[in-house]
Amino acid sequence: MKKFIGLFFFLVCTVSLSAQPREFHSSVSLSGFLAHQKKLPFWATSNRYGILPDSRGSLLEAGLFSDFNSKHIFQLAYGISAAAYLSHDDNAILLDQLYISGKWKKLRLDLGMIHRETEYNGVSFTNGNIIYSNNARTMPGYNLHSDYIAVPWTHQVFSFQFNWADYLMIDDRYVHHTRLHNKSIFLKITPHARLEIILGLEHWVQWGGTSSRYGKQPSSFKDYLRIVCGKAGGDGATNSDIINALGNHLGREHLRINYKGDNYLLSFYHDIPFEDGSGTDFRSFPDGVYAFYFGSKEKKRWLSDIIYEFNYTKYQSGRYHNPPGHPEQVLGGNDNYFNNGEYQSGWTLYGRTIGSPLMTPHEPNAKGITLGIYNNRIIGHHIGLKGQAWKKIPYKIMLTYTLNYGQYVKPLPQAPQKQFSFALEAALPQTPKLPLRIDVGIYGDRGEFLPNNLGFTLKLSRKDIIKRKK
Repeated sequence: MKKFIGLFFFLVCTVSLSAQPREFHSSVSLSGFLAHQKKLPFWATSNRYGILPDSRGSLLEAGLFSDFNSKHIFQLAYGISAAAYLSHDDNAILLDQLYISGKWKKLRLDLGMIHRETEYNGVSFTNGNIIYSNNARTMPGYNLHSDYIAVPWTHQVFSFQFNWADYLMIDDRYVHHTRLHNKSIFLKITPHARLEIILGLEHWVQWGGTSSRYGKQPSSFKDYLRIVCGKAGGDGATNSDIINALGNHLGREHLRINYKGDNYLLSFYHDIPFEDGSGTDFRSFPDGVYAFYFGSKEKKRWLSDIIYEFNYTKYQSGRYHNPPGHPEQVLGGNDNYFNNGEYQSGWTLYGRTIGSPLMTPHEPNAKGITLGIYNNRIIGHHIGLKGQAWKKIPYKIMLTYTLNYGQYVKPLPQAPQKQFSFALEAALPQTPKLPLRIDVGIYGDRGEFLPNNLGFTLKLSRKDIIKRKK
């Protein structure tokens, strides 16, 4: 990490000395939060890039970001942000983002730790991706990705975009220094100027690292090719990885349909998670997220954005992976989303679920290590709303109701446990005399799964544009 930070600042200084005039965006904020319970309510901490503590306290954030310089064919941008918090349970200083990005035509390379772009104007509980939401912290790595590229001789009807990425998971884990590979391909069909149909496949693999139980895991270039292609493990792999595939594979199949009106967007999306072959060949049906979204281009309306998302992850291709009494046969069920036998920290990072925040991780053990997800069989309904009251007060409402079942192997007591969580956030009208933005939030939990709770947040923030002269 120290070498990476040093390389980052070297690249930034090199770019700054040779670049044309550009704009820098600075941001600083101070937040305070309290709650009736020791922990904050669900929506007070979820989908906030993993930088908010779970308990009462305060948070200071600061960042500096450059824009892409559009005067050049090859463009560069970079940024850094950090956070420090004082809370009832812990105090910490966090490096949130540290990246440099290069763009050439429709290709972009991100190097470092960077937030993913926000989908659906922030009202989706998954950020439009059940596997990779905005719920956990960033990871160091690279991501080569593209905008949509038209397929030749199709008159712009067909286009595709892709990504290829590798990361390092640097938190305290059951398998230390787990490597993470990611790739995706999306096909967009545009039969009409107003209509888009998008089909996509996204693949993630946890591999390499040093296991607390199995020792150093295969991490050669040949092993990298194995995990890229989903092949079985070779020398040094566990019996499970030799029988199945090297590493912990998961991902999603994606369908999205967009209708673009003159001043609005109508969108439907469906995400299907998979952990093995039973998920990719639709044996897990009806599992997934189903969503309907309306977004207006006029953001000063009373209601500019609304989404309804239905989450169903209860079936998981059936109860049994192997028929009872016949371990030699494979049914492919009990997908046990976001968990794995070798990579027992599962699909978590710094104690938070990387994907859907409805999937609940275990509390860290005495060594500070999170051992996967204990609640992944969930039926949920979510409504997100956004707009501006009286064209002056931006607000956001999140309403989420779930039935929680735990896991097949370890169901929750008296399942299903019902749960309702809400958030109401608003920004006070700004005046020239007050150079700060003031945001307030009210959050609550009520039900059987989480303790009944009520929390409040107050945030003071300021953003500025700094123009650097040549």
